[in-house]
Amino acid sequence: MTNEELSDTTTIPGWGFVHSPPRDIPRGALVGTVVSDKMQKTINVAVDRYRIVPKIRKRKRYTRKFMAHDEKEVANMGDLVMIVPCQRISRHKHFMLREIIRTKPSL
Repeated sequence: MTNEELSDTTTIPGWGFVHSPPRDIPRGALVGTVVSDKMQKTINVAVDRYRIVPKIRKRKRYTRKFMAHDEKEVANMGDLVMIVPCQRISRHKHFMLREIIRTKPSL
């Protein structure tokens, strides 16, 4: 392929399958997995964070769960979602569902 063809990503075969377009990530956004959708218009999202422990030189996973507002109830269990902070909706709910990044694969 020539340099002109390589500069235009639409001519590269399979480029759209491998590379996803860049996202505009808002301030304070978190990405996590939906662990509960049993409440009305509310989802429970588990966000994993990793920290390297210097003594054992391994990374440790820390999980925290956030409640997020899902107005149209589109998110399901196992979906990978992006939540963004918003004005406090209730005592525990101060995030809102921004987008579903990946749905849970069905068997």
